[in-house]
Amino acid sequence: MLKVHFLNVGHGDCTVIEHPSGRITVIDINNGSELDPFTEAELLSRYRVDGRQAAIYHSVGQLLEQAGYGIELTNPIDFLTMRFHGKSIWRYVQTHPDMDHMRGISVLDRQFSINNIWDVEHSKCITDFFRDSDRDDWAAYQRLRSGQNGTKVMNLMRGHTGKYWCEGDSPMDIGDGIEILAPTPQLLRDAGDNSNCMSYVLRLTYAGIKIILGGDADEAVWEDIYAHYEYDLKCHVLKASHHGRDSGYHRPSVKAMAPQYTIVSVGKKPETDASNKYRQYSSNGVLSTRWCGNITLTVNPDGSGNLNEKYQLKNTNASA
Repeated sequence: MLKVHFLNVGHGDCTVIEHPSGRITVIDINNGSELDPFTEAELLSRYRVDGRQAAIYHSVGQLLEQAGYGIELTNPIDFLTMRFHGKSIWRYVQTHPDMDHMRGISVLDRQFSINNIWDVEHSKCITDFFRDSDRDDWAAYQRLRSGQNGTKVMNLMRGHTGKYWCEGDSPMDIGDGIEILAPTPQLLRDAGDNSNCMSYVLRLTYAGIKIILGGDADEAVWEDIYAHYEYDLKCHVLKASHHGRDSGYHRPSVKAMAPQYTIVSVGKKPETDASNKYRQYSSNGVLSTRWCGNITLTVNPDGSGNLNEKYQLKNTNASA
C-alpha cells in the first residue's frame, strides 16, 4: 500500500510518502506554525487583525482561528514524530533552494536520521534572513548538501536511474516508482537566479496509479517537460506547481496530464491563483490544503484508492 500525505503547512510545501517498501520519502518541509513576515502581513491585512491584536496570540494558528480561519496548520516535525518515531527518513528531496520549502530542516536533521538527500546543483547564497531560525535552516541545508552529516548526497536529473528509487532486485521491479521529469542540465544552466527553474518535478507510480509532484516548477520547466514527454504525461493526481499560481501553470502540460484531482498546497489564495484553469482539466476537481487541511492519498495494491481530506472524505475511484 502506498500513502502520500500532502500536509497543510500554510505558505510552503511538505509531502510525505510511505512507500510499500517501508521506506519514507519527505519532499520539502515548511514549519506550519510559522509564516514568513510577508505572508503574515498579508494575512493580518486580509483578516483585518492589527498589530496589537496579533501580539496577544501565541501562534499564527491562534491568530488565524480568531480571524475565522479554522483549518489547523500542521507542523511536519510533529507529524513525522507521531507517525514514524524511531524510524529514519530514507530520502529527503529538496525540490529547490527556497526558504518556504526548507523551513524546519534543521530540526528535521536533529530529530531524524536522513539516509539520502536529493538536491539540485546550484550556487545560490542567502545572507539576509527573516529570522534566526531561517539562518539555522539554511546552515543545516548546507551541511546536508555537502555530506557533512554522513547523509548521501544525490544530484539527480531527468534520465538518471538507480536502485531503490526506480529500480529493484529484478528487471520488473521499479523500486519506489519515482521518475525524475525535471530538472535537466540545460534547465539548470538556463535557470540563473530563478530557483523555480531548478525545481524537481517527480512522477510517482504504484499499481498503475500515477502522481505528478510539481514542486515550484514554472512555465518554462513545463514547456521543456511537455516537449520531451508530450502525451506520455497522463496522471491520476497532480500536485500543482508553485502553490497553484499562474507562473507554474502550463496549459498543454495540464491538458496532457488530465488528472482526476489537482492538489494545491497554499496558505493564502494568491492573487495569481490558477485553480480555475486547473479545474478545467481535473475531472474530479481541485483540492486545496487551505480548505481541506492535510490530504492523504492511499493506493492499494490492486490500484484502487481514496483521498482522505482532514475535513472531508472522498473516493477517488482512481484505477489503472
